[in-house]
Amino acid sequence: MLKYLVIYASVTGNTRLLAEEIYNALPVSPKEKKLVDIRSWHGEADAENYFVGFWANRGSCTLEIIDLLSSLHSRNVALFGTCGMGAGSRYYDALEQNARVWLSESNTFLGSYFCQGKMPIEVRLKYESYRGKADDARIDQMLSYFDEAATHPNRQDFMHAHMFTERMVSRIKDLSLEYA
Repeated sequence: MLKYLVIYASVTGNTRLLAEEIYNALPVSPKEKKLVDIRSWHGEADAENYFVGFWANRGSCTLEIIDLLSSLHSRNVALFGTCGMGAGSRYYDALEQNARVWLSESNTFLGSYFCQGKMPIEVRLKYESYRGKADDARIDQMLSYFDEAATHPNRQDFMHAHMFTERMVSRIKDLSLEYA
C-alpha cells in the first residue's frame, strides 16, 4: 500500500497542474506515492492518505470523483481543486461541503484547498451570446469571473497548494502520533 495517492479529474488541465504541485511537495520517495488521473486509475492503487482533486462542476465534484470518495473507508482524505466561477472562501467552503458528503464517516477528513482555474474561450463566447437575452448585470458578473480566472492557477496558487500539502502532511503525522 502506498503512503500517498494524489488522484484527480481535470478537463482543462488546471487541476492536473495542482495535482502535480501537491505530488511534488509530498516528502516521500516516488515508491511511496503515486499521481493518477482518475480516468486511468481503475482502482489498482491504494494508499493510507488520499489527495483527491477535481474541477468544480456546478458547485460540486464530478461523478467519477463521487464514486471514488464513496468507495474510500478508513483513509485520510484531503480535497483540492479548481473552479472558474468565483473565488473566495464561501464558495470554496461550499465546494468542500458538497464533496465531503460523499465521504464515509470512517475516513478522516484533513482539509481542502481550492483556487480559480482558467476556462476555455468558448465559455466566454457563450456568456457574451446571452447579452440582451438575460440579466445583463449577471452576464457582466460571469464575464468578470471568466476574465479574473484567465491567469489561474498561477504561481501564488501553486505556492498555496504547496503550503496546503505541508499542512496536510503535518496533520497526518499528528494523527499517527495520536494512534501510536
